[in-house]
Amino acid sequence: MAERILVLDGCTIESLACVRSLGRAGYWVAVGAKRRWPLASWSRHCRTRFHYSSETLAAFAILRSWAHRHGIQVVLPLTEATTQLCNAERDEWEALGIVVGCAPDSVLMRAFDKAETLRHAMACGVEIPPTRFPASLSECREAAAALGYPCVVKPRFTSAWNGHGFLPDLGPTYAKDPAELEAAVRSRRQGESWPLIQAFVTGQGKGVFTVCDHGRPVAWFAHERLRDVRPSGSGSTLRRSVPLDPRLQTRAERLLCEMQWHGPAMVEFRDDGAGSPWLMEVNGRFWGSLQLSVAAGRDFPRLWTEILTGKAVEPPGAYREGVTLRWLWGDMKRLLHILAGRPAGYPGAYPSVADGLREVFGRQPPGTRLEVWDRTDPWPAVGEWVEGARDLFTKALRSR
Repeated sequence: MAERILVLDGCTIESLACVRSLGRAGYWVAVGAKRRWPLASWSRHCRTRFHYSSETLAAFAILRSWAHRHGIQVVLPLTEATTQLCNAERDEWEALGIVVGCAPDSVLMRAFDKAETLRHAMACGVEIPPTRFPASLSECREAAAALGYPCVVKPRFTSAWNGHGFLPDLGPTYAKDPAELEAAVRSRRQGESWPLIQAFVTGQGKGVFTVCDHGRPVAWFAHERLRDVRPSGSGSTLRRSVPLDPRLQTRAERLLCEMQWHGPAMVEFRDDGAGSPWLMEVNGRFWGSLQLSVAAGRDFPRLWTEILTGKAVEPPGAYREGVTLRWLWGDMKRLLHILAGRPAGYPGAYPSVADGLREVFGRQPPGTRLEVWDRTDPWPAVGEWVEGARDLFTKALRSR
């Protein structure tokens, strides 16, 4: 009998990649999400779905009861928020015989807390941008003065839990003078956790990807970003599988071993090709470009599920290089960011509106395939545009 897997965060493209991967591997897959018709539930590999009303402990208690009634054996949270919610009552999940598909909090915080990640990096000799860890507004001012403007103001957590709910995530921003710094710091303070202050470093964003079994990487993958959703830096809309860069792999492996990481991880660097690459962060979860690794022959969802369920994991072979996937809806989001203009304080190059239009409607690199479209599983491609159009319409109404 096929094992039953519940994939959470069903509105994300990485959840769709997980559902397709696990469904094709013979697992019985359900989807949970805050939306009634999330992207991953449009897949033919989704057997059933559950709509949780909010990301709270109360809502997840109802989700857990539903999962138990449906014989779920593994729950896979895919974002930092749902991972923390599952871990908050991990004992209750496990008492029902359900494996929680993430490391315990003591390990997770080594990646979820960006200050902890950078401290582990320094401990094992992985280069980081010049960084300060202030504990007050005055220390933030001193840090920016020491590092120089423009500087980066980075919240410590993507999803900061205050015991009742998650604090807003405004993401990193840039400050070109003391006035912008103070506004950025105040908006990105998360309770008692002050944001990090970093020097702005140049170079291309590069990442290496893996799944670890208690500090031991099981398989590796690498891609290059050809376009990002946000031109100032974010997940990508156009990406291509590339050979592993040994400079990045060596540093990532050293860091993940130091962290004793367990689970999927994307280790992100900024590299100008001249000096040593700078570690930017570790995303301790599946990443938005997950489908590219699967398409190239590196099936991370299946590998992680095999680890969680105690199966023997076969040493993976080589993945295919030169596979190029385009997230079309992500390109539309990118165009909206371009239309909104350069973020305040951002010192890097920024595309023009004409550039954005060419990216959406112009020729793509040879061999480019659409990420969400699959002729054997076509409905998610329809669902993404239906849900995306609804989101845009809702936002337009709220802004009136």
